[in-house]
Amino acid sequence: MDLRPDGIAVAQVTRPRIGKPQLQFAQWLPSERATTAKETLRAAEKSRGLRGADTVSVMDPSAYSLLLVEAPDVEPAELRAALRWRVKDMIDFHIDDAVIDVFDLPGGGQRGRARMMYAVAARTAQVRSQVDIFDEVGLDLSAIDIAELALRNVTAGLPEDASGVALLHLCGGTGLIVVTHQGHLYLARSLEVDPSPGGEERALETLTLEIQRSLDYYESHFSQPPVKALVVAQAEDAGGDLAVALRQGLAVAVQPLDLGGLVDCVDPVDAGVAARCLPAIGAALRTESTTL
Repeated sequence: MDLRPDGIAVAQVTRPRIGKPQLQFAQWLPSERATTAKETLRAAEKSRGLRGADTVSVMDPSAYSLLLVEAPDVEPAELRAALRWRVKDMIDFHIDDAVIDVFDLPGGGQRGRARMMYAVAARTAQVRSQVDIFDEVGLDLSAIDIAELALRNVTAGLPEDASGVALLHLCGGTGLIVVTHQGHLYLARSLEVDPSPGGEERALETLTLEIQRSLDYYESHFSQPPVKALVVAQAEDAGGDLAVALRQGLAVAVQPLDLGGLVDCVDPVDAGVAARCLPAIGAALRTESTTL
């Protein structure tokens, strides 16, 4: 599930013994102005019969910081404690109020470079608040994920990920690009995609430039071969067919997300709804057992 200020995206995935994961449903539930996240979540639980289901929640990107940091030279058991001191000056709240989790980058320390890793920092109160919401609704919250890793779960199921793939997720006037290779998240950047009236052409130029910069950075900074494909997942409110427009300015193959290539859909899912629900779908595809 993906809890946002304007609504909740809900998706349920099951894994048969043979074949692709099955998407039982994906649904966007907008919240009315006077409706709380708890009330919207409770309505989703009742309408879909989700009580007791193993649930993964996605934190709103405004509720955490994703930081690329140099890995401390310590034993694995001491890693999180050491990183707390490394990131304390990189966040805008006191480190004593923070929950920290980490995930590694493959191939770190090669060619004389320092080993790098990602740290996720969130306020303890915000994490606890989300846990409390699910407890009160009666859902079994097994993990809290972040949008970047939820989208990584999506790209990991795409054939293009074998050689490196970028995914551009567009929703609500903002965009998030992630670059992954063989199931590992290398790069994640937030992008502004909401043009002012009459400024669509300039906005497209800016977006194209920022995407190309991201791809170039991935190739040079992480010593990776060039990405072969950019997959675009575009919600209904993103405006225009950006997959078509971006093909004119990028040197990679650009294609819309084919949800059917990732999961077997029990019922058809509109492309715009699939894009809006994509972090929730990615969360439902999660296989890691650790939590934030």
